[in-house]
Amino acid sequence: MPKVLVVFVGAEEPAVSLAEAAADGARTVRFTEVEVVAGGAHDERTANRHPHLASAEALRNRDGIVIACAAAAEVPPALEQLFDAMESIEPPPFTNTVFGVVGGERTMLLDHLARLGGIMIGESQEPADPELRARRLGARVAKVSGWVRHALSHEAH
Repeated sequence: MPKVLVVFVGAEEPAVSLAEAAADGARTVRFTEVEVVAGGAHDERTANRHPHLASAEALRNRDGIVIACAAAAEVPPALEQLFDAMESIEPPPFTNTVFGVVGGERTMLLDHLARLGGIMIGESQEPADPELRARRLGARVAKVSGWVRHALSHEAH
């Protein structure tokens, strides 16, 4: 069963809402394990409290990772630190990881993810509702993660 982690960054409610919508979408894919974590400081008054990501190493055994953050002109510092830590893990563990990004400045975020060598799923610009787009992206990341996991199970070790 695919394991999908949704990481949100930012102290703003939109990042949490997008993350929860992406997680809801991922949960619609049968047998998918989904967890939502905060990648940096966030407002503890949000409706649902989420655990903080312990380290970039905690991302190692995930089939899919969705990054959610509020729109900003640049990549938030907490996310820059997370990407740097992910890039420094040896041996690189993200070759077969499926990534998706909701919210934020996707061009810069996808550039960071491309350096990790994983499989990137793009976010459609339709419909206009960002939470519905996040839900669809979460489902797509979970589905593709399941396909990749299944295909890899057939490889000889």
